Amino acid sequence: MIVRGRELGSDVTLDVDAVVVGTGAGGGMALRELARAGLKVVALEEGGDHRPRDFTQREDEMLPRLFEQSGMRQTRDGGISVLQGRCIGGSTVHNLCYAFRTPDPILAMWRDEHELPELTRDAMQPCFERVEQGLKVKPIREDEINALNRLVRRGTETLGWSGFVTRHNREGCVQAGYCILGCSYDAKQSMLVTYVPRADRAGARIYADAQVERIELEAGRARRVHARAAGRARLAVDARAVVLAAGAVGSPDVLLRSRIANRSGQVGRNLHLHPAAMAAGLFDEEIHAYRGIPQSYYVDQFIDLARDPHRGYVLMPISGFPVLTAINLPGFGRDHFRFLREYARTASLIVLLHDRSAGSVEPGPSLARPRIDYALEADDQRQLAEGLAHACQLLFAAGARQVVVPYLDAPLVLGPGDDLAAIARRGVRQGEIPLASTHPQSTCRMGGDPRRSVVNAFGESHEVRGLFVADMSVFPTSLGAPPQITTAALADRTAHHIIERWGELSG
Repeated sequence: MIVRGRELGSDVTLDVDAVVVGTGAGGGMALRELARAGLKVVALEEGGDHRPRDFTQREDEMLPRLFEQSGMRQTRDGGISVLQGRCIGGSTVHNLCYAFRTPDPILAMWRDEHELPELTRDAMQPCFERVEQGLKVKPIREDEINALNRLVRRGTETLGWSGFVTRHNREGCVQAGYCILGCSYDAKQSMLVTYVPRADRAGARIYADAQVERIELEAGRARRVHARAAGRARLAVDARAVVLAAGAVGSPDVLLRSRIANRSGQVGRNLHLHPAAMAAGLFDEEIHAYRGIPQSYYVDQFIDLARDPHRGYVLMPISGFPVLTAINLPGFGRDHFRFLREYARTASLIVLLHDRSAGSVEPGPSLARPRIDYALEADDQRQLAEGLAHACQLLFAAGARQVVVPYLDAPLVLGPGDDLAAIARRGVRQGEIPLASTHPQSTCRMGGDPRRSVVNAFGESHEVRGLFVADMSVFPTSLGAPPQITTAALADRTAHHIIERWGELSG
């Protein structure tokens, strides 16, 4: 049963086996697995309960419904936009459905450098298989590759670079192209249409519009979760197990506000963002890049995790609707209009960085506005600049007549044959060029050493009994790949660990 917190007429007190905070890739997965095992489970979701019929495909309506701070969340210096979901289903409702398993070299690095010998490929295999089956992961067909992605593949092949068509989790896709504003057709296999309804059928109760304020301990174990509904009501949930899955910004914020599970001082630290910068190619032909599946091709020429699991970047197609496109294009007045009028002929690429830079999350002036600090290290700045030069090279190889690198002050407009070293000379610095993150991670990282980590290999707190974390915040490092499947697989692993140990946990 889904209850809208804004409609509650009075305070609510519940006594359950487990409470899950958040319903995204991690929370939705944990919720369903625990409910299916017969546990009495409640989920608390700070965002609303929005159905596909509510997805109007209008930016002005969907950004406030689906995103934290209406899509305007930023690092404290304003230099990086941080896009996160805020609704039942979390970021899986607006993501673009890349479906990658955790790269083997990343798992090896986590085992070796973070004392996590349990995280082997064989140990993760059943988790991946369950997740991919549950999300209906499959290869993207040739006829599903849209004009934007065909251009990117053409440029990649012309240059002889490495790239490939990916897998995704859509079923019966009509290729409308509005994925980032929520799928009106129930084709995207988000948590909203897969694991949350399955948890509901298994007996879970889900409260929307219920923002968690703190977790209370009793005799050294997580015992009660306090939340505030969008109306005046308050919720108090007593539980034998607490699964925190509020994301890599929300989860550390809750723990720090609760003043628990941070003897190591690592809660809220080690923030990685997978920061991304964009280059836009202007073509003679109309592309209408937003039509069809937005991302189906992936250029991995510049990341070799087997050689160096700590660094690299990928190039990915990106398209935006008019408002988001206008925000990211440079100039004012006529200067701005001359770029925007090329909207139908524009194809864009982002450079997604496997970052080593690390930031932090701290409680802010309100629950809805935590403080996010992050500064790109010099080497990461160089890699992003190099990536932008390669993005321009690819766009020209695909047939672009001009490429725009959207520096906020004096954008760089390049033609075929122009010196791409100009990008390295300008550099990539926060506040000088639009940067965005859709993959914040690592703020409650797992590890074998309680002095350097927050949770163990099963997402269980090193110091608070009955407290688990099941979202991207547990990644020990930047993942270096799209995170949806890794997040859900680790949450599946955590849920099964709770179920197997329930006799001990509930005692």
